[in-house]
Amino acid sequence: MPPRIGQVRRGISPAPTETLLRRRSGVPVLLPVPLFWDCPPWHTWPPLVAQAVFQAMQSRGVLVSALESELGRSPTATAESGDPPDCELGIPRLMPYRNERYGVSEVDFDHAMVVDMHLAPLRDSSGRFAYSAARLGRWEATPDDQPLSGGGWIPAMTLPPDVKDLKSLQSKVLQLRSLSPHAAAIISVTPEWIDDHLEDLIAAEPDAILIRLGQIRMTGIAFAQFTQRLLHRVETIEKLPIWLVPPKSLAKKPLGVSDSVKTIALGVSAIAIDSWLDEVIEEFNEIELPASYVSDPLQTVTVEVEEILQRRFDPDLENFTGLLSTLVHDRPRDLLGTFDPEIAEILNLPCVGRLSS
Repeated sequence: MPPRIGQVRRGISPAPTETLLRRRSGVPVLLPVPLFWDCPPWHTWPPLVAQAVFQAMQSRGVLVSALESELGRSPTATAESGDPPDCELGIPRLMPYRNERYGVSEVDFDHAMVVDMHLAPLRDSSGRFAYSAARLGRWEATPDDQPLSGGGWIPAMTLPPDVKDLKSLQSKVLQLRSLSPHAAAIISVTPEWIDDHLEDLIAAEPDAILIRLGQIRMTGIAFAQFTQRLLHRVETIEKLPIWLVPPKSLAKKPLGVSDSVKTIALGVSAIAIDSWLDEVIEEFNEIELPASYVSDPLQTVTVEVEEILQRRFDPDLENFTGLLSTLVHDRPRDLLGTFDPEIAEILNLPCVGRLSS
């Protein structure tokens, strides 16, 4: 809804689209937009395409999850390049710290703006809690002509090997802070952890908690209810930023731009855009590598990636920032409303146009 009518006529200045992620120690991290790409399928693209996609998304201010190995780059070559780390340049990068540490190098800590410690494994496309041989091959830089033997799936872990139990989690968070002193440290889990372990997660003193719902299907209203309950539960212990990967929708259309803005209005600090990018990824999959005689193959691929993003993604990003700029109230949630009396009661929102007699 628009701002409420006041007695004084005034212009409506747009709200800022930048987000500050405050750290428990050190200066806050400035995110250009409260959006992140949680699980890019790097291993399905040739390294050249992966690098072009990564750079193009970063240039749009989106926090992108990636390791140097996932982009097919040599950590040694990156360290010797002499370029300042991404974090010093203000370039948004999310470092996925998986429990098994596959593909992680010291350079990844230098580049990270946010370090994301995964505590809960996600299902592989096969349905297993595991990693495919193709994915591990990219992490370990396995040559195409020398694939991993066996070609099966590698089981995923639920906690890092050096974390005995959840009570010991704080020491791991402190370790990540020492390895990446300029980055925010967050913990990510799947939603069932919240029921029994929320206090343990908060006691570990992360800078934010990320909840992954991306492999669950639910209605938009059920998602809004979950978000409200989650935020209320967290605030009863300690006010801490909550990031979300939205669920899949039970409807044919995935949760999109307006749903993301409404979720932020409810109080979420950042939200994943993976559900926006299905068609974009399909077109990335069709990109062919340049011929061997092309002088600058990365630039050639980048031009094609930019054309796809300008057509398929930029309108959504512009729509998001436009909607986000209208959350001008001190309490953005007060700008939410519904025409449905039942939904108004479920979510405790104003029923707009109720026309009471």
